[in-house]
Amino acid sequence: MDGIVLLPVRLTPREIAVLRLVSNGAQGHEAAQALGIGHETIRSHLKKAQIKLGARNRTHAACEALRRNLIP
Repeated sequence: MDGIVLLPVRLTPREIAVLRLVSNGAQGHEAAQALGIGHETIRSHLKKAQIKLGARNRTHAACEALRRNLIP
């Protein structure tokens, strides 16, 4: 990855929690149940995280978060 500069990304604690669940294979409704929030709220957190990470979809967002060491 020579020549590529990753700008710092600030995700909220909830965005991180959602990405962590998604990276472990959770579907939207499963993440919602695990966090005690609605499915639409999960979608909102994922969309915001995707935008911040410059990701094309939820899988790409989870991969980017892992690559940037934002989630374990």
